[in-house]
Amino acid sequence: MRITEDIIYYWLSVSGLSARRANALLRRYTPLELWEGVGNTIADPGLFGDKVFDALVRYRNEAFLSRELEQLDAMQISFLPRNRFPERLAQPEVDPPILLYYRGNISLLDTGCVAVVGTRACSVYGKTAAERLSADLCGNGVTVVSGLASGIDTYAHRAAVKAGGKTVAVLGSGLNCVAPQSNAGLYADILASGGLAVSEYAPRQEAARFRFPERNRIISGISMGVIVVEAGERSGALITASYAAEQNRQVFAVPGNITSIKSVGSNRLLWDGALPALTADDVCDTLHLSFRKIEKKPRAIQLDIFGQKIYNILQSGDASFDALVVKTELPPHKLSAFLSALEIDGVIVKKQSNIYGLA
Repeated sequence: MRITEDIIYYWLSVSGLSARRANALLRRYTPLELWEGVGNTIADPGLFGDKVFDALVRYRNEAFLSRELEQLDAMQISFLPRNRFPERLAQPEVDPPILLYYRGNISLLDTGCVAVVGTRACSVYGKTAAERLSADLCGNGVTVVSGLASGIDTYAHRAAVKAGGKTVAVLGSGLNCVAPQSNAGLYADILASGGLAVSEYAPRQEAARFRFPERNRIISGISMGVIVVEAGERSGALITASYAAEQNRQVFAVPGNITSIKSVGSNRLLWDGALPALTADDVCDTLHLSFRKIEKKPRAIQLDIFGQKIYNILQSGDASFDALVVKTELPPHKLSAFLSALEIDGVIVKKQSNIYGLA
């Protein structure tokens, strides 16, 4: 096996080197210098930590690394080393991981990405807002990023898939240990729809409480902006917003009910300077994304016999209420009811006093 820079990054990762320590070391040494020097010219375990230093020496073995990569292939998992990260994820402010394990369409990292995050214990209002914003962002050609957690994350991913858009799930566990387990089906749907799942953790690494805040820097790092839909006073979504601010990303928040404890954190973000997320178009405009406007398809309306009769009359041109009474042979009160129903369904419009036409 030929030792490439990609393989060296994999070696650093499987040895247990943390992202922060790796970033400090890579400012001092090139990857090749680390590969050739650890245990030789670079012999201070304090630079790595004793356990990691021992692992680096032990795993600097071509046969071992070859077997590891074969196992990744068998699991249908690939990895993207930091030397090939998109520019925004490679920024020092992100504290980029050594690599990202991934399944799915890795090219989505180079698209216009916006994160949609929020509390796990969301309200119906939060659910509706997450679904609407995510679907409309996808309709505008934006890739929706979230964390595959319960609540807002789940609704954001599902809405993106349902809208026929693309979504990126950033896991706080390995790619073979989806958490929560109840989202295993959603995880499969994301991949089946051409989406992407990424994690900085080894494939069999189980979820742990501290990993979720840690992975939030990647959610914001991938994204051009972060929308906090609904967040309590101590919600993890506020950690993502904090990372976003440090990374010079635009933070948005959905205005919430001031009497709801589920909106305390997101409303506080607005007070502190976040922009209100009212529509997907506003978000895209603020981020200077080249987006396509959502084209609303007309609903298929099933007309009854009288509705069809009114529709046929108005195809010949606008008509007054009195003229429609004569032509439909309907009593005025019944005609009025039919016209109101057709207006609500968007079939006809009332153009001026008692004049009706097709919408």
